[in-house]
Amino acid sequence: MKKSTLIIIILLIVALLGGWFFWFMYLQGSKTENPTNIPEPNSFNPLNREPAITKLVETPEKVATTTTEIPSNTPLKLPILRKLSDTPVGGMAASTTASTTIVRFIDRGAGYIYEASNKNNNIENISNTTLPRIYESYWNKNLNVLVLRYLKQDSNTITNFYAEIRKTSTSTSVTSFEIKGKYLSTDINEIVVAPTGDKIFTWNIEGGRGMGYISSFDEKNKVKIADTPITQVLIEWPEINTVTINTKASSGNYGYLYSIDTKTGAMKKMLGGLRGLSTKISKDMKQTLLSITKSTGFNTLLYNSKDESGREVIFKTLADKCVWSTLRKNEIYCAVPTNIPDGDYPDDWYRGNVQFVDQIWHLDTITGEVHLLANPLNLANELIDATQLILDQKEKFLYFINKRDLTLWSLDLNR
Repeated sequence: MKKSTLIIIILLIVALLGGWFFWFMYLQGSKTENPTNIPEPNSFNPLNREPAITKLVETPEKVATTTTEIPSNTPLKLPILRKLSDTPVGGMAASTTASTTIVRFIDRGAGYIYEASNKNNNIENISNTTLPRIYESYWNKNLNVLVLRYLKQDSNTITNFYAEIRKTSTSTSVTSFEIKGKYLSTDINEIVVAPTGDKIFTWNIEGGRGMGYISSFDEKNKVKIADTPITQVLIEWPEINTVTINTKASSGNYGYLYSIDTKTGAMKKMLGGLRGLSTKISKDMKQTLLSITKSTGFNTLLYNSKDESGREVIFKTLADKCVWSTLRKNEIYCAVPTNIPDGDYPDDWYRGNVQFVDQIWHLDTITGEVHLLANPLNLANELIDATQLILDQKEKFLYFINKRDLTLWSLDLNR
C-alpha cells in the first residue's frame, strides 16, 4: 500500500473519532441538562396533543407589575336568580326608588331584620332585636313598620305584635336600627296589607264568628266591615275598594270565594261549590286564577268575572304559587311544577307530603302567550318549590320563598 493512501485512511479515522466524541459530549449531553423540561408521567393530554412542558422559573427580587382596575362606573353583575338568605325567613317586602330596589326580610329563628339591594351583593343586618319564632310578617310601603306573628315561648299561642324599625339611640349598638312596638289583639287570625301599603285588613275570630276590620298597622282607627259565621279563610286585598275571602282549601271540602266592599261592607259571592278551591284575583278584579281538586291531582283555570266564563290555563299549578302584576293587570307570574305526582291536593302540598321542582313562568291572559322566565335547577343548581311570591312596585324583581327550606330568593325580571 502506498504511503499516501495510508495517511488518508488514518486522517479519516481520526476525523470520525473526533466527530463521535463531539456528538456524545455536547449534543447528546445537552438533552439532560434541565430535568424540569421533562413531562410528568400520566400528565393530562387532551385530544392526544403533546403534553405541555412546565418550566420552573426563578422570580426576580423586584418585578414591575401592572394592575387592571375596574372602573367605578362599571355596573355590578349580580346573578339572575339570587339566594338572599341561608336560613328560614318569616316574611319579606320590597320597595323600589328611581334606581334602587331593596328587600327587607326577617329571620324566622331570631327575628333579626336584614336588607338586600340590587346595587351590591351585601346582605346587611339592620336590626338584631331578638324576636324568636317569627312565622309571618306584614310590611308597610316604606318598610319601616310591620306586624309580626309569632309563637309565644313554650306554647302554641300566636302573638300579634306591631313593630316600628327605629334608629338606635345608643352608640354601642352593632346595628343601625332596633324594633319597638306593642302587642295587638289576640283574636287576629289573618292579615293582609292594603294596595296603598298604609293600612291592614284583619280577619278576627270572635265568639265563634269571623269579623273583618280595617285599621292602621297599630290597630288605631279600627272599623268593622264584615261579620259572618265563616271563620277559616284566606284573605286578599287586590284593589283599594275590595277585599276577598276564600274559604281555606281542602280536597274534602267545597270552597267559596267572596268579595267585601271596603266602604259599605257589602258581601258578594264570586265563586263557589268547587272542591279544593284556592284563588288569586287580578288587581282590577276582572280575572281570577284558580286551582281546584281533581281525582289524583288538580286543575288550573282562569275565570273571567265579566262574562262568568272559565278556561284551563296552558300550565298547571296551584293558585298559591302565583302573583298578579299591578302594572299590567292582565299578566301573572307563576311557579310551575315540572312534575305533579299523584296526591291529595292541595292538602298534601300544604302538609309538606309533596314537594315540587318549579320553573318560573309568565302568562299574558289576553294574548295567551306564556314565557319561561327561569329554570332554578339550571340557574342555581337548587330544587325550588316556590311560595309567597311578591313583586316590587316597579316589578323589576320577583321574590319568593323556597318551601323546601324557607330561604328567600330573588329573580331579576329585566334579564
